[in-house]
Order: sequence, then structure tokens, then C-alpha cells
Amino acid sequence: MMKVKFNKFERIAGLFVVLAIVGVILTAISAAVKQGWFEPKVRYTTTFENADGIHQGTLVQMAGLRAGAVETVELESDNRIRVGFYVLGKFQDRIRENSTVQLIRPFIIGERVLELTVGNEEFEVIPGHSAVKSIETVDLMTLMSGKHLNSYLSKLGGILESVQVLVDAFADKSRAESLVRVIDRLDPLVKNLNTMSMEVIKLSKQATHDDGVQKLVGNLAVTTREINKILPELNEQNPEMAKDLAVMTQNLAVMTKALGPAVKQVEGELPGASVRLVQALDETVVVLKAMQKSFFMRSSVKEVKDEETQDRLPANK
Repeated sequence: MMKVKFNKFERIAGLFVVLAIVGVILTAISAAVKQGWFEPKVRYTTTFENADGIHQGTLVQMAGLRAGAVETVELESDNRIRVGFYVLGKFQDRIRENSTVQLIRPFIIGERVLELTVGNEEFEVIPGHSAVKSIETVDLMTLMSGKHLNSYLSKLGGILESVQVLVDAFADKSRAESLVRVIDRLDPLVKNLNTMSMEVIKLSKQATHDDGVQKLVGNLAVTTREINKILPELNEQNPEMAKDLAVMTQNLAVMTKALGPAVKQVEGELPGASVRLVQALDETVVVLKAMQKSFFMRSSVKEVKDEETQDRLPANK
């Protein structure tokens, strides 16, 4: 068997070739490690109303780092887009119940990526093959797309038509002057409303000072209870009080009617005290008559009036 001999240059060249092959292998292994080819993958799902710009292989980021990629994009029966993606195992403990997924564009132009937010530690970790909540986003390029631009332009056209109607309306000088007058009256109106609100606040403070309203209502309730206790006892112990009060009222009325004309004739000669006395008698009659009309003396007064009518019949005959 012949031995192959390599000269010095051939040996150096072969060494360089071997080193190059080893470098390529090491570079490939390093790239695979960086790409997470040897990392365990945890898969999740999410849904979007509009998945424009997303496809199989779309990058999944977490806090700006490459965390995984999109594996499947499917249209569901409810017209929502179901997206399946995976993340590397080292990112799984950062995906928690408050984490969300949204489609963003890192730059103004360029492909969209799936941004996965980092969850708070007080929430539980989401297990694999679970659904992650999604957030719909709109960027500048999406707005400028023909699908949305046409609808926006149509809405803008409607707004411009409405503005044109307003411009035509205020082109009339009388309408413009009316609007100016209305605006001029707004300032006094606001001042009056401010003054009224301040007065209402003062009134409410006075009403609620030291629980005044509550005390008043409480005292009225106590007074009502006491009156309800006294009235039955008063009617039971002195049933003739209403009759006597009615007779006294009638006598006072007769005396007042008799004294009234006489006092008017000599009013200038009588001292002031006598005039005030007659006025006091008139007021007393009014008060007693008002008391007769109260609910607890009304029946007794009627009985007294009937008796007086019967007593006066023989005299009239």
C-alpha cells in the first residue's frame, strides 16, 4: 500500500479546511442555541377580529426579546382569527393570567409582530395549550390600507357635508347675530347659576347644622305621640269641655257685636287700652272659632249648636 505524503503547504491547507469545517459546525450550533432549537416549546392560542399582516412564522416578542413564533393562523366559524403560537420554555413563567397579546409594528413600516406582555407576579402562570387574551390595535399602516381608508373617507365626507350645512345656516346675518346674543347671555346665566348654587349650599348647611332637621323631625314625632296620648284622656275626663267652649265662644261673639258699634262711635274719646281690649276680644273669638273647627272638638260643637237652637225655639215663638 502506497503511503500518501503531503508536503508542508498541503498540510497547512488541510488544517485550514478542517478548522473552517469545525467553525461552521460551531457557528451552526451557536445559532441553533440562540434560535432556541434545543429549548422546550410551550404552545398557546389567541383570537383576533382582524389578523392583517400575521402569518405562519410571524415573530413573537416579549419585552422586545424574541420569545417564539406563530405556527398556525385559522379562520373560525364566528369569523374570528385563531392564532396558534409557541414560546420558548424560559419565557413560560413570565406568561401569567394578566398577560395579553397584541399585533404591533415595531417600526412605521415593516412586518407586524405578536407582542406578548409580561405578567405580574401576583397572578398565576398560564399553563401550556391555554388561550391568552388579545387586544385589538390599529397602526398607521393599517389606517392607510385601502380596506380602512375608503370607510374613513366616506365618514369624512359625511362630516364635511354636516359642516357645510352649518356654514350655510350661519351665512344668514340674522342667525349669526342671534348666536352672538345667546353667547353674550351665557355669562350672566352662569354667574346666576353660581350664585344660586352657593345660596343652596348655605341653606343646606344651615338645615344640616348640628342635625337641625333631624332634631326637628324627632321633636315633631315626640309631640305627636304626646298629643295622641293626651287627647283620649282629656276627652274621657272632661267630655263637657267642648260644649262649655262653644257656649263661651257664642257669648263672646254676642258681647263683641254689641260693643263694636258703640266703641266705634266713641273711639276717639276712649283710651287706647279700651280699644285694644275690644280688638283682643275679636281675636279671641277668632281663635276660639278656629279651635271649634279642629278635629277633636268638631262633634261636640255641633251638639252644642243643636242644643242652643232647641233652647231658642220657644223664645222665638
